[in-house]
Amino acid sequence: MLSKPEMTDLVNEQGAVGFGVYLMIVLYLSQCDDFEGAYTNGQLQSLADQARKSRAYIRHIIEDYGLFKIEGKRFHESFMNQYSHARNNRYAREDVEIDIEKEKKEKCVRRKGTHSEFETLRAGRRYASHGQPLPADAPPQRRRNDMYSYIRHDWVPAEEFEKSAEMIVFHQLFNDDTV
Repeated sequence: MLSKPEMTDLVNEQGAVGFGVYLMIVLYLSQCDDFEGAYTNGQLQSLADQARKSRAYIRHIIEDYGLFKIEGKRFHESFMNQYSHARNNRYAREDVEIDIEKEKKEKCVRRKGTHSEFETLRAGRRYASHGQPLPADAPPQRRRNDMYSYIRHDWVPAEEFEKSAEMIVFHQLFNDDTV
């Protein structure tokens, strides 16, 4: 993968940041059936939020280096797709009934877990889209700009978030060592 000329171009032009964004996109695709992800503005924005980059930058990495192939509203990584046959054939020796229509509808559903598309996981800890650490039992973030209220134990619109009161509760919960 690293010896491909397309990857060399990416690293030479974008450096470690571009390579990191590329890896984030590949990790997203690895969660998708057949390594094929949604190529929509919503998904690009989700990737941009995770990378802390613009949607245009994510689109630039996907479109301009030949590392990904776009087919309508779907895309996949050009190199990884050569290994997808191993993933598709993992049950080849078993009789498995496959509902093709259901599979098509479920393309690129996130793996089951407790976090949402707006959240990130770092070192086993959940963080909101804006970097706020979250308790393990917090419900998934539903809207990108919401803040998690430690007082209400739920997500609230940013304009309803009382920062000073929330910080007191936050420091009590996390013993000031995560700030």
